[in-house]
Formats: sequence, structure tokens, C-alpha cells
Amino acid sequence: FKAGETVAFTVDDTQVSLAPEEVDVWTRPKEGYAVAEEAGYVVAVATELSDALVAEGLARELVRRIQTMRKDAGFAIQDTITVWYQGDEALASVMAGWADYIKGETLATSLMPAPPPQSAYLETHQVDGATLTLAIARNG
Repeated sequence: FKAGETVAFTVDDTQVSLAPEEVDVWTRPKEGYAVAEEAGYVVAVATELSDALVAEGLARELVRRIQTMRKDAGFAIQDTITVWYQGDEALASVMAGWADYIKGETLATSLMPAPPPQSAYLETHQVDGATLTLAIARNG
């Protein structure tokens, strides 16, 4: 129908033909999928997030927040830092599991799951409904 063609079929030994203008075609995505159609092509994408995908998203969000803190603290782009964090177990798990990525993106030499020294630049954040305290200090 979407191609503009008439469809013919048999019902109880009777030949039936339906033209595109005689039929309304509606598509609904299967639960857990998003569907888009353009120029005769249909694409379906799974929208359910795996635990790994959620953790990656949180890691990227933590990097963004640490980078903003670096800027707000007045650090130079090339400055290496130490990061301290305290908070929700799930966020702490992401900090530990994605440590190499977070350190690489923020020029952090270490991520410390401990209270920071008083000289560190500190902020408290709400991330995915949980509270996380982050602190950073320039190395050397």
C-alpha cells in the first residue's frame, strides 16, 4: 500500500482487491523500540538501556562535570589533577570501573574514594538522582 500498489487476495473463494486509497496503514513500534521511516526505508532501534550503557553514560557525565570544575577552578588545560569523590555506591562503582577513561579525559593522575584535603576545589552534584561530592586539586 505504501508503494501505491493495489493488493489482491482471496477470502472465502472470492477475489478481493484493495487500493491504497481504500486502506489506512498505521505502524506502531514494538515496545522497547523507536521506529522512523523516510523515503521508503524503515529503521527500528532498541531503546532499552543495558547496565553497561547506563554506566558509560554516567562516566561521560562525570567527565563533563570534572572538566567544568577544572575550568571553574581556573586550571590550565595541561594541568594534571587528583580527583577525590564520595557518594552513592553506584556512582562510586562507575568511578572505579571507568577510572582509566575518566583519568584520560580529565588529565587526572588518580581518583581517590576519600575525603579531599581542605585546599581542594570541591562541589556537590546531583547525578542520576544520587548525591556525589567531587573535589579536584592541581598536581605539583
